[in-house]
Amino acid sequence: MTSAEERHPPADYPWHETVLPMSVVAGARATIQGRRAGLVTRSLANVADVVVVVLLLVGGYTAVAATRFLLRPAAFTFPAPAAATLLIIGLCLQAVYFAVTWGVVGGTYGDRLLGLRVTDDGGARLGWGRCAVRALLCTVFPIGLLWVLVSRENRSVQDVVLRTSVVYD
Repeated sequence: MTSAEERHPPADYPWHETVLPMSVVAGARATIQGRRAGLVTRSLANVADVVVVVLLLVGGYTAVAATRFLLRPAAFTFPAPAAATLLIIGLCLQAVYFAVTWGVVGGTYGDRLLGLRVTDDGGARLGWGRCAVRALLCTVFPIGLLWVLVSRENRSVQDVVLRTSVVYD
């Protein structure tokens, strides 16, 4: 390939030269901002949040193992918690993670990654009580998210019960 071809891509690839004006990008944002998010976006955000919770669990396990090693290095063995114990700790950690991030930032890491925000019906940030109840409901009854498929307003069971919304930010 000559230096002229490197600077100007062939006509077979017109998208290499396409640049959208900022007015088009801003207009696209304005059309979805404030609209309720659907199942796919919310599910992807939840997948990212599960990864965060698993990483927190791994970090906690590592901290416990390191502490045990530092306290009794001669008799050290890795902790071997039961699967049920790990599940309960993980679910509790997820509920706390949801409540704190919704209360402080208005969305979890997954929500922020996908441009979502959890609000009340008026579009305001949730109070701590509603965050805690919503976190508990989302952790104990995650299948309630599937109600988004039936709801004309893209609301999960938790959203309907607590009068909340997950909107594009």
